[in-house]
Amino acid sequence: MQSQEEIQDFCRRYFQAVKAPLLQDEPAYLQVELPRDVDKELIDRPWHWMMVETIYKDIPNTVKHLIFQQDLQREDMERPEYLTFGSLFLSKMIDSTKKRGSCTCGYQQGAMLTGTTLVPVLMITCKLSLIADRCRDEIVSYGVHLLTGEVYHDFYERVEGLTFTPQPSQLVQVETAKLSMQQGFTKIRDQVHSEIQAMNHTWAIDAQDNLSREREQLETYYQSLGLVNADTQLPDEEKAAKATLFQAELRLRLEELEWRCAPRVKIEPFQFALLYLSETVLRGANVSRERFVQ
Repeated sequence: MQSQEEIQDFCRRYFQAVKAPLLQDEPAYLQVELPRDVDKELIDRPWHWMMVETIYKDIPNTVKHLIFQQDLQREDMERPEYLTFGSLFLSKMIDSTKKRGSCTCGYQQGAMLTGTTLVPVLMITCKLSLIADRCRDEIVSYGVHLLTGEVYHDFYERVEGLTFTPQPSQLVQVETAKLSMQQGFTKIRDQVHSEIQAMNHTWAIDAQDNLSREREQLETYYQSLGLVNADTQLPDEEKAAKATLFQAELRLRLEELEWRCAPRVKIEPFQFALLYLSETVLRGANVSRERFVQ
């Protein structure tokens, strides 16, 4: 998810998955009715629910007006909430997605699959974060063929329109995986690491330069404090105590600066799915040509 349109699409799919009725679905705007269980996950108000479930048991469900364009104006909106990366409601939805769908297994369903062989594919969805003084997040998904070891990019987009069932149809054959789940995970992990190494790292170089400047300014400031302290008329014991205090403060400030501004990449896998698919789905997928060798 990088654009506001992708964020709206994520919200739309989330509400469909949790059976939350979409009352209006228009460009840059969603009006949604939150079932009680979804409301409890997304809106932190335990006292409200304690009162509702004790006294007012039949109150109507909450209706949210979500906008994806900050200056969007509509006459029928009540307390619209702008969703973008970093907004609390969107973060709650992502957390709910992790909780509800962190692990799943499904078999492709469809009228055209009679006599088809389904093959196992491990799909992993991750949040990739480029962290420095500013943070950029991206949701990426990969699949690995557990027979051949082929790794597929943007795999969620390839399977999101398919229908799956918990059990295979009696009209299809199901292949047994040759790679274990751990081997599949390792292949995806290695592919992600390889892609990160091949990225344009200008952002990290710029962040490191900025960190060096900030560190130099901080050290210069504390050096000036030390010089002022050395020139005072205080007893030597007090000067030494102050100098020790300044050094301790400097170490803490440098550690905090490093944590806040040092460039780093964080990878958080949050969804795993073992999917059994027809080979037709995999044809034309964005493949990393790294084959499994027995």
